Amino acid sequence: MAASSPSLRGGRALGIAALAAALLAPVLANEAPLLARSTGAICSPALGALPLTAWAGCAVATVDWNRERLSGGKSILLDVPIPFGPEQTNLNAVLKPPGRSHWLGTDSLGRDVLARVIHGFPIALLVGGLATLLSLLLGMLVGGIAGLGGRWVDLGLSRVVDLMACFPTLILALALAAAAQRPGVASLVIAIGLTRWTGIARFFRGEVLRQRGLLYCDAAVAAGAGAPRLLLRHLLPNALAPILITAAFSASHAVLLEAGMSFLGLGVPPGTASWGGILAEAQRQVVPAWWLVLFPSLALFLTVLGCNLLAEGLRESADPGLSRLG
Repeated sequence: MAASSPSLRGGRALGIAALAAALLAPVLANEAPLLARSTGAICSPALGALPLTAWAGCAVATVDWNRERLSGGKSILLDVPIPFGPEQTNLNAVLKPPGRSHWLGTDSLGRDVLARVIHGFPIALLVGGLATLLSLLLGMLVGGIAGLGGRWVDLGLSRVVDLMACFPTLILALALAAAAQRPGVASLVIAIGLTRWTGIARFFRGEVLRQRGLLYCDAAVAAGAGAPRLLLRHLLPNALAPILITAAFSASHAVLLEAGMSFLGLGVPPGTASWGGILAEAQRQVVPAWWLVLFPSLALFLTVLGCNLLAEGLRESADPGLSRLG
């Protein structure tokens, strides 16, 4: 069956693993413990770093939870799997290769690479997901108007799409990000989202034109449905499956763009744990540090692979005949 294709199973497994790492990053790698006793009360400092559990009652602070000198009635009851924060520095452990203390080694400031790779998942998925959503909404808006707006509207919007598609995506995204006064996640999402919508617009326009000639659309128009109602109530639901497949492929490109822009210094702010930032630091090292290249690249590869496998699995589910080819 197409629903149980290897592509769909593999993409779903990699997607769930990446999403779990993104949501549980403060619980997996943190300088604060998972469960601790503070002045007689039991609380969870690591859980307090999660957006929805700030009520945990213990602040995550290096001074408060320094494992070498706990004071003020503080004691660790249950530690996190990786007892290092993504920004926690240790100048006595600079550029250490993978070992027992730091499983994936450390960088030039003594920061744990595994902790930084894990905390790179929220940045990659947040930027990739929001940028894909922005490009999806913009592409469907332009494609829908072009498909239903008549000959001259279609011609004008199609030329705009062709013009936008002529610009190299990375160069245009870098220009938009550089124009932002405050580089950050928001500017990164806008820059990537505004450069990834042309393919979705073309695809959705084609779907609108194809379905517009079917009998059910003629019946809806005869019943008095206007263009907005026809688009939202009839055309969009029937084109949703192929649009989601296109969006899944687009998400992998958005994740790659985020890493590339962070590598070039126009992504998230410096110091923030991101895979592109780790790779940029590896490129600046005089002494080769292979672990700074291998592990963030592997995380990036698996995330992009998961998006592509999920998209391929959805495509096979939408068209069962494809799963029998080859």
